[in-house]
Amino acid sequence: MHATTKLLLGGSLTLAIVMGVGRFLYTPLLPLMQRQYGFGADVAGLIASANFAGYFAGSMLAAFAARGRARRLAFQGGLLASVLTTILMGVTDDLSLWLALRTVSGLASAFAMISAAGIVAEKLARIGEESRLAWMFGGVGAGIALSGLIVHVLVDAFRSSTLWVLVGTLAALLVPVAFLFLRERELPVSRRPADPRRRVPRPLPFWPLFVNYTCEGLGYSVFATFIVALIKSRPGIEALGDWVWIVTGIAVLPSCLLWGRVAERIGFASALALAYVAQIVGVMLPVVSGAPAAAILAAILFGGTFIAITTLTMPLGRHGLGGRGFAVLTAGFGLGQMLGPLAAGYLVSGAGDYTLPLAASAAVLVLALAALLVAIGGRREGASPQA
Repeated sequence: MHATTKLLLGGSLTLAIVMGVGRFLYTPLLPLMQRQYGFGADVAGLIASANFAGYFAGSMLAAFAARGRARRLAFQGGLLASVLTTILMGVTDDLSLWLALRTVSGLASAFAMISAAGIVAEKLARIGEESRLAWMFGGVGAGIALSGLIVHVLVDAFRSSTLWVLVGTLAALLVPVAFLFLRERELPVSRRPADPRRRVPRPLPFWPLFVNYTCEGLGYSVFATFIVALIKSRPGIEALGDWVWIVTGIAVLPSCLLWGRVAERIGFASALALAYVAQIVGVMLPVVSGAPAAAILAAILFGGTFIAITTLTMPLGRHGLGGRGFAVLTAGFGLGQMLGPLAAGYLVSGAGDYTLPLAASAAVLVLALAALLVAIGGRREGASPQA
């Protein structure tokens, strides 16, 4: 296997484990957990927010392990902790322990993801192949789809506690492969000719972009937490609940690569605006329609944009604030995704269904798009047309 392929596969497996499973296995298991343990949407939102809070803290702390041995240890430790906390979710029914485990899981996923992405991005940059990083982020979709499929097949046969342990154990079997493939290795120089027509990212004004990305964190997290529970609560289409999440994961797989190609043709800012339009439509579809086709299309549009929006945003803002743009944008995103499920959970408890919080999250995404358009409009005149 080619050295670059090994590196990308190791990164992809890492994201499948710590994001697709460690972070998002909670979504398809949530309806089953609610039936078995009897907690409401307010507690469900609290558990989700604990994980996002851990991710927020972990993304800040990961900045201190940006190079060398510290980064390697952060990657390995985060990967192991993610698997362990996933398994331990199945051996207790105590809410306080759940909150602690989900917080540590969030920390672990941030350490592993940021460290792994840093290793892969650095090595690809040295050979002029930065665009291939999109292949790594497809691992999130693979983890979502495969874990969602396991839950769908076994949901009637096992309790949620058993499924936490089972999926966590299966993920643990992949950890040695990720360790083997994702190493600080030098890659052979690429022989692919450069495309002179390719657009490159040009920075946007930072603070409107910060508002945009913070709103994205809040808006996306509501759909990502509650969409399966919403579909399963609707008579006539409840059987689609698990499939909606599986389709979401499948849609993630090619999304970063496809949106990257779009960005290189029409500009990164323009591609980002189009991705927001698609995501807003996807979030609103289950609000305005109870049809099965609307649920599936919503999954495709959401899965096809929520990871890609991150990969399009970072090149536009990472150089802001004297090079601290990546960290500050991540902080805003983390704050938004902490608040989203928590607020949505209380709205569900009051209204009795998930329609209102989903509509509210779509409104927040409209605000995100508006802030992005302000940023695009405020870009310095006379700069390069490449964006």
